[in-house]
Amino acid sequence: MDFSLLKNFPIGESRSFQLRFESFNTFNFQILGTPGTTLGNSNFGVIQSIASTPRELQIGAKLTF
Repeated sequence: MDFSLLKNFPIGESRSFQLRFESFNTFNFQILGTPGTTLGNSNFGVIQSIASTPRELQIGAKLTF
């Protein structure tokens, strides 16, 4: 789940300033990779990777004219 919060500030008639905060993978859920599938291998059935990215936060500003 991603989340975005922004605020526009008008500057005159044709210009504006935007302040933005964004969060990706907001609740930091982990999606696990696939388990090992080779029978007889010591890694059979073991999940060794995470398929999702960790939580990311970013702040940005934009000037439109």
